Amino acid sequence: MVKQDRARRTHELLLDAAAAEFVRHGYVGANLQRVAAEANLTKGALYAHFTSKRLLANALIAPFEGTWRELLAQAGRTDLSPAERLRLVTDALAGRLQADLRFRAGFHLASEDARAHGRLPRFAVDFSGCVLGLAAEARRQGQSAGVQDPEWLGQLLLVLMYGVYYTTPACGMDRFGDAVCALWQQVVRGGEAASPSLPALCGQR
Repeated sequence: MVKQDRARRTHELLLDAAAAEFVRHGYVGANLQRVAAEANLTKGALYAHFTSKRLLANALIAPFEGTWRELLAQAGRTDLSPAERLRLVTDALAGRLQADLRFRAGFHLASEDARAHGRLPRFAVDFSGCVLGLAAEARRQGQSAGVQDPEWLGQLLLVLMYGVYYTTPACGMDRFGDAVCALWQQVVRGGEAASPSLPALCGQR
């Protein structure tokens, strides 16, 4: 039991160290020797848990995708309006990116892998589908005034999320969610007359 506990702790230390390395350097630039050093382990100890950089990356991508599906499920709540549900999902994604290093690494790695293969990340496709679904529901409820072009809205939210993420230094990630919200509010105020918007997206935080 003691040996199993030690192995579990080592596994967790390696995941934390790898998450920091992948966020800083991306998949291609990540170095397993630095990961081992960050976890205060030898490279041999690392290989006892993960025999390749790809397996280490997958160990972060898979939980990210699972957590993202859980966050996305909040869009199916029936006790909130479509605009409130979109705000909930967007806030949840921004909040996890801000606070959860492993989730951030999974986001980074999934995005990098998708770009290398010339496609959108699965979660980005899912998010766009979520926006379209909520817009359709808003129209059925007679609330279409705030969602004139849901495809445009979905793309804009993704661009804002990616833009803020890739222009925010690691030391500033504690303000990531607020930065996404503030930028969104500026876009809404600057184009209220002509652009689609969900004014409730960034309410009181």
